[in-house]
Amino acid sequence: MKTVIIFVCCVVAAMADLPASERTFLKQVHDACQSNPKTFCDENKLRNLSNNINDPQVGIHMSCMAIKAGLQHPNGQLNIPTMRIKVGLVVDQSKVEGVIQKCAKTAENPGKTANLMWVCFVKNNVEYYHKL
Repeated sequence: MKTVIIFVCCVVAAMADLPASERTFLKQVHDACQSNPKTFCDENKLRNLSNNINDPQVGIHMSCMAIKAGLQHPNGQLNIPTMRIKVGLVVDQSKVEGVIQKCAKTAENPGKTANLMWVCFVKNNVEYYHKL
């Protein structure tokens, strides 16, 4: 089954549970990453993140998003305490730790780590992201 992920890091229209301030924050994060030529990425690639998970520029952009959102440290390591907080905004508290266990995986580089995290969020209905 082919899954099309409408992404760019993040906010599905049905994201009613995410506070408006957090939606605004994620839009600002996305805009900041897109405004920098080093972290800019074609939004068509971001809309289909799962098919572009190995694209280096997608990884650079998604890592920028994760770092600015506080989910990833600049050295590429995931920020687990912040992930728990952010995931807890949109997922029942009883399920947060399970999501963290699934989605907090370190890959061979910061971009791939970020890509895997965001894709995992989408696949696990963690609607902490900004819709393009």
